[in-house]
Amino acid sequence: MISQEKLKGDLGEEAVNTLAFDTYLKYWCYAGPKDEKGSMKEICDLLILFRDTMIILSVKNYGFKGNYDRYFRSTLDKAVSQVAGAERRLADNSRELFIRHANLGEMKFDSDKYKIIHRIIVNHNTVPLFYPGGRLTSTGKYVHIFNWDAFLCVVEELDTIPDFIQYLTERELIFNDKKTIIMNGTEEAWDLDVQRSFYDYNTAQLDSGPNFLLISGTENDLLADYLWHDRKFNKHFYDTTFNGGSFQLDGKWQDYLSQKEVQCKKSADFTSYFVDEFLKNEVLYKQDPSNLELAVELLSLSRFERRIVGSQFLSMLTQYKDLDKDNIVRRYGKAGDLVIAFVLHSRNIPRERMVLLSQIAAEGYAYWNRYQDKKIAIIGFSQDGIGFVFGLLNVEPFSAEREEITRLNLNDLKWFTNFETFMVNHKEYPD
Repeated sequence: MISQEKLKGDLGEEAVNTLAFDTYLKYWCYAGPKDEKGSMKEICDLLILFRDTMIILSVKNYGFKGNYDRYFRSTLDKAVSQVAGAERRLADNSRELFIRHANLGEMKFDSDKYKIIHRIIVNHNTVPLFYPGGRLTSTGKYVHIFNWDAFLCVVEELDTIPDFIQYLTERELIFNDKKTIIMNGTEEAWDLDVQRSFYDYNTAQLDSGPNFLLISGTENDLLADYLWHDRKFNKHFYDTTFNGGSFQLDGKWQDYLSQKEVQCKKSADFTSYFVDEFLKNEVLYKQDPSNLELAVELLSLSRFERRIVGSQFLSMLTQYKDLDKDNIVRRYGKAGDLVIAFVLHSRNIPRERMVLLSQIAAEGYAYWNRYQDKKIAIIGFSQDGIGFVFGLLNVEPFSAEREEITRLNLNDLKWFTNFETFMVNHKEYPD
């Protein structure tokens, strides 16, 4: 017979694998990272490393049986302690630490690279009708607390690393100095035992100091409030006039989804997945360092920024579907700090020549723009939307010799002689 403890462990491992391999987070996830050249002990359930941000995640599978006091004092306190311990180990530079990624293999971990740290506890159990939105470690560092369904909803709705991190940052800003309680479930579910447990817990929280926040609704409702207020929460959450407040958000998520503007947004976002599919099928098909460097840049784009990139790709395909042979069309755009150089070519041009011309297109822009933009992503393709050529140019001022070669290439091709600049306005929530 399989023990209950093993069943809980298997469910927890399944949850970690879902996050690490079945969501966009997989590119930056280290599932169950261990000290590969040391103790071989697991550091945390999941570690996410993206640019200067580190996310330490603990997945708990506590078999909740109605004892809220045990849940809060045992499971959550233990999980907070484990997250704090993981952070201490990761920050310990007294000896080298090597961890392993499922696809990229072993790497040396450098804690100095990560200036921003988020800490998360995900409870695989969704039964508790109320729970704290977060806790502080013994050193005063904030730890987010989610139940499983709520966390998956956040990850699925904010399905890019920048959007996800932005939400965590704003959530911590609001909750960090408050004792926050999130209350789920229907009125019928709140029987006398639950009400008594809530009263005891809430009273203890209020007795321990000011600044409390009671939120009636799910994490999904809280997310809807955040999205509807232009990625800020309700203005009253930020109000310091009072030392506490109670907010009813029940049903806000469904209300958000039912709005015409939101439905138009989701429809418009369809074009954004060009970036995701391009990365999955072309760039990350071969995981060499240059491909991964380009992937980091493109995955740093928010969903809205990816929509803009995707719309330009589709616009070029539509506009130049009947392009005459031996022709090339270039279009440059900027998303965040990244310049995207689109190079569309007629189907008869050989790939080898397209590789060279795409490089000249990027270097020509850098030269023309006097090296003001530091990164240029190159995306070349045929008028049929296939035969991709891609790369990333890290821009530094050219030598005199390279400038002269670039100038001659541009003169031969007659590029940047009549360069038109135009602005395109996009609304995240279209009318």
